[in-house]
Amino acid sequence: MVFSGTCCVNQEMSVDFMQIIIGLLKILWLLVPAIVFIKLLNSRQWKGMMGELRVNRMLRRHLNRQVYHSFSSLILPTADGTTQIDHVVVSKYGIFVLETKNMQGMISGSSKDRLWSQQIGTYCREFQNPLHQNYKHLKTLHELLGMNEAYFFSVIVFSGKARFAEQLPDNVVQGLDLIRLIKSRRKQLLRSAQVDATIKAIKSVRLRNSFRNRRQHVRHVQTLVAAKIADNPLPCPQCGSPMVLRAAAQGSMAGRKFWGCTRFPACRGTRNA
Repeated sequence: MVFSGTCCVNQEMSVDFMQIIIGLLKILWLLVPAIVFIKLLNSRQWKGMMGELRVNRMLRRHLNRQVYHSFSSLILPTADGTTQIDHVVVSKYGIFVLETKNMQGMISGSSKDRLWSQQIGTYCREFQNPLHQNYKHLKTLHELLGMNEAYFFSVIVFSGKARFAEQLPDNVVQGLDLIRLIKSRRKQLLRSAQVDATIKAIKSVRLRNSFRNRRQHVRHVQTLVAAKIADNPLPCPQCGSPMVLRAAAQGSMAGRKFWGCTRFPACRGTRNA
């Protein structure tokens, strides 16, 4: 009888243990997608896409579609790969090439600086001067269409809640100031036939906005960035000395690569890899 009772107890414990395991698996089944979703919402790619959607909605809502013809997420071929332009607005008043930045925090940078900075609390990072970045987009479109560069206007639009340490450089705007800037151009540069021809030409040269083409473009950009960093690593932000690629040895960032000052430990300057 004792043996039979012990067996029943063991069976009950096994059932309870299995129920606990099943309960934990159910929690994980819900938790893992939630974590992935949160990471997606905080990724730069998601924020960039949301910023582009916001600007696209703004263009369509506040510009007369009979006068202003907009394109979004244009993937264009280049000599060494592809480039992507967030928005292009074609009108008789010119062709507006837009670069969207969906950012928060304090933004610092001038039209001549190679790098701008973003600071949110104690977090700080540098990014390419968007005016320089967008000029390359403008040049690509100008060369593909074979049109006079004087017809093109580069505009940077910040769609997030960013603040600026200094006065905004020319052709850098926030929110609805984009619409005011576009509408401020009142001198006719293109005839109706030229506008129609430009729209047709853009449709003919652009690549299909497919997952495959977007993935290839991202890989192309990553290759260019990696090559640029390898050939010309940025100087230490604290002392200006050369930097070397390192990997964190411990802590929550263990294994993650970063640029460290060659004068370490005398100088502890770092940059994100």
